[in-house]
Amino acid sequence: MRYRIGLGIAATALLATAAWAAGMVVVDQKGLAFSTASLTVAKGTMVSFQNSDSTSHNILVTGGGVTLNSGLQAPGVAFRAPFLKSGTYQVICGIHPKMKMTVVVR
Repeated sequence: MRYRIGLGIAATALLATAAWAAGMVVVDQKGLAFSTASLTVAKGTMVSFQNSDSTSHNILVTGGGVTLNSGLQAPGVAFRAPFLKSGTYQVICGIHPKMKMTVVVR
């Protein structure tokens, strides 16, 4: 069992290292809105969704066969999502569905 957990941690670390090598972009959440409506990034970029709002959010990322869910994101907390595959991704707040943006990965 420990061996499987160790491999999972190693794989996660490898993916995180690849994403950091491509860079990181910060998208702010404030006033019940994302700081940008669309974003184009290189494959392997890590996007940090920073909650600078006074309320909680829930980041949902879909596209490219991937679904990511931040869970409840309290004010002041960042959720980091690696964009490892080319494609178009939709990002919404599960609590505030009017909060929408698109991430294009090339």
